[in-house]
Amino acid sequence: MSHRRDWSKYNKSLINRGDLTFWIHEKALKLWKARRKKHSKGAPFRYSDLAIQTAMIVKYVLKLSYRALEGYLKYLFKILGIDLAVPCYTQICKRMKKLDLPRHLRLNRAVRHVVIDATGLKVYGEGEWKVKKHGTSKRRVWRKMHLAVDEQTQEILFADLTGEHVCDTTFVPEIMEKRKGVKKVLMDGVADVERLYKFAWESEIDILTPPKKTAIKRREPWMKNRTNRLLEIKGLGGDPQAKSLWGKLSGYSKRVTVESAIARWKKLFTGHLESRCDTRQRVECKLKSLMINKMNEFKTVTG
Repeated sequence: MSHRRDWSKYNKSLINRGDLTFWIHEKALKLWKARRKKHSKGAPFRYSDLAIQTAMIVKYVLKLSYRALEGYLKYLFKILGIDLAVPCYTQICKRMKKLDLPRHLRLNRAVRHVVIDATGLKVYGEGEWKVKKHGTSKRRVWRKMHLAVDEQTQEILFADLTGEHVCDTTFVPEIMEKRKGVKKVLMDGVADVERLYKFAWESEIDILTPPKKTAIKRREPWMKNRTNRLLEIKGLGGDPQAKSLWGKLSGYSKRVTVESAIARWKKLFTGHLESRCDTRQRVECKLKSLMINKMNEFKTVTG
């Protein structure tokens, strides 16, 4: 029996999207002023890293410029009766570059299955319409964002930016060293390389990825799982339909969780990076990933 949509409830949920409730955590206000001493020469910091991080979260959520962010925070503190100074836009911009955000997120959680993939983010360049009508006149620059996601909760476990020629397999050993207890890693066909199978075999981890079209049976012990999957696909027919069916039977189709995380990331923050220098871009990538995790956590608590 098909379930009919409750249109009244659906319309109400769409209306509630415009209901802006702004919460400032007491911890952010308590630790707004810097307490640690500056190790380098010059005047000590007036604002903590948490204050700069909070300001940047407001900037990304509301899509504000740095100057508009300063004005918004001053007005917000005024109407909320918060007796704290607000950093100027130049301070926020300079300190944002120095935020020490880890690319390994939520290390205290036990994870069994990890899904890894990458996508491209544009730094600058003309829009698609201008390119279609008049061609390119300026070099288009892209960065590659690497994400590792918990298959069960869809939380982002790892986030980093690199150049376009860095492969996802580069980060697998590092992710596995930080994530004790992981039993399976799902990746696309780029992971079908012998060195990665050997690392997985030594670490007692299963790399779930489809074998290449030109794959042949191998006798090495670390290639046993790959050979078994090759025989499974051939047993189902060996054609693209057989490969698709194998994906559903083996659980490889659950790799869609990381694709959903990438789509969510771009839906919230677009496929562009606001920052221009490499350091700020990496901080931006990690901070936005942390924001998505916080949104998922809030949704779990309230929903």
